[in-house]
Amino acid sequence: MAKPRLSFSQIINMNVGFFGIQYSFGLQQSAVNPIYDMLGAAPDEIPILNLAGPMTGLLIQPIIGALSDNTWSPRFGRRKPFFFIGALFCSITLFLYPFSSSLWMAAGLLWVLDAANNTAMEPYRALIADKLPDEQYSTGFLTQSFFTGLGITLANISLFVFQKYITGTAGSLPYWVYASFFLGTICSITTVMWSISKTPEIPPDEEELKALKKRTEGMPHPAIQFFLSILTTLVAYLVFFLLLIPTIFAKGLIRRTLEKTKENSTTRVLFAQNIEIIESIMVMPSVMWKLALIYLFQWYALFCYWQNAAKSIAQSVWNTTPTGDKLLYEEAVGWTGLVNGWYNIVTFLSAFFLASMAQKYGPKKVHFICLIMAGIGLLIFPQLDNKYALFIPMTGFGIAWASMMGVPYLLVVNEIPKERYGVYMGIINMMIVIPMILQTLTFGFISKTFLGNDPGMAIVFGGALLLIAALATLNIKENKKVITNSGGFSAGH
Repeated sequence: MAKPRLSFSQIINMNVGFFGIQYSFGLQQSAVNPIYDMLGAAPDEIPILNLAGPMTGLLIQPIIGALSDNTWSPRFGRRKPFFFIGALFCSITLFLYPFSSSLWMAAGLLWVLDAANNTAMEPYRALIADKLPDEQYSTGFLTQSFFTGLGITLANISLFVFQKYITGTAGSLPYWVYASFFLGTICSITTVMWSISKTPEIPPDEEELKALKKRTEGMPHPAIQFFLSILTTLVAYLVFFLLLIPTIFAKGLIRRTLEKTKENSTTRVLFAQNIEIIESIMVMPSVMWKLALIYLFQWYALFCYWQNAAKSIAQSVWNTTPTGDKLLYEEAVGWTGLVNGWYNIVTFLSAFFLASMAQKYGPKKVHFICLIMAGIGLLIFPQLDNKYALFIPMTGFGIAWASMMGVPYLLVVNEIPKERYGVYMGIINMMIVIPMILQTLTFGFISKTFLGNDPGMAIVFGGALLLIAALATLNIKENKKVITNSGGFSAGH
């Protein structure tokens, strides 16, 4: 059945909730690491303290994706219940976060915050594929880039403005940190509720409902499946990796193991969505493996930037460190919020332009050029000692960030079956978080051993990785179905 075209306002309403989710991510990018610094974290401890984001993304997003694929409620829909639950817990955690009295309390709350954000965000990618016809994919995914930029912009500008005008300290943190997180509390739940109220989901037809009932027959409530999947995830992945080498000599070993797991009613329930995830990985289209290589370098590089931006600016512009002049360092953190706010302004200003460029020239060319701009920008960034000059490289970085948030999905969306939109969007997120986990586990050693814990050199290192990611993009073969001159800004329906 052909999906109806949506008007531009309908696509906007569908994605408004992405704004609140991305405000929260913006605070994580710009505020959490300085909070760690204020609570006494050493430079080489920062990567491991950031493990929450990638680990929760690795564990939660694929499970949520698989669960939402296998969920349908005539009253609540397929994806929307997950938006609401994630946004609710996100708002509660944002409210509590600035009351962190110790480093490990802040780290613990970050795990909860990231889990909530991932629960809300994962189904949003699948909703685009659910609701929009092929020719509107570029508009849909890059509308999410627009709201990514807008949400993170507000987060970063709030840090800058509140730092200037709200003085005083409560506990270990200044009052302006409280104000930024309280604003996030409101944004998260209200924007998601707007999208839920304005966006009806397309109900499955009779054939799809029969297939859905067959897949979920004998399975417990989705909430129980979720927790069982979380508990058994590490076991499932461990068995999967242990069987990889034997599979070379005994073809079909993993497939036979999965079939036996599904045939046993106990293991089928225990491993729940992990069976679906591993099955999907085994039959994953080749273009997704090529995307995984790009993401390996791209997301490792981005984590290098986010972890070190404030310290690099403090070092190159204010000539201080987190353990040096406290007031100067707070000023550098505030300016980092403004710089990051600027690149996110560029992101939401350029998102719809990139949508038209992807339609005209193809997503591969667009993403290649954007990664080149971002890589060169990070090579230049730590060399600048004028705080206003920092906005120049961040302009190219902002255009690239818009591309990263939307264009890669155009390369793969028509290669995946619609009944697995959710799980494959979760697997794409695994491709994002595995490099982040690798970065958190390895970059502390790299920074300390090879870069002298120099934040500027860390960002240069990230720039070089982005250039490698750009070269890897050239290996992608585009699916011409998503490259169309049909406009995405329909006034119909």
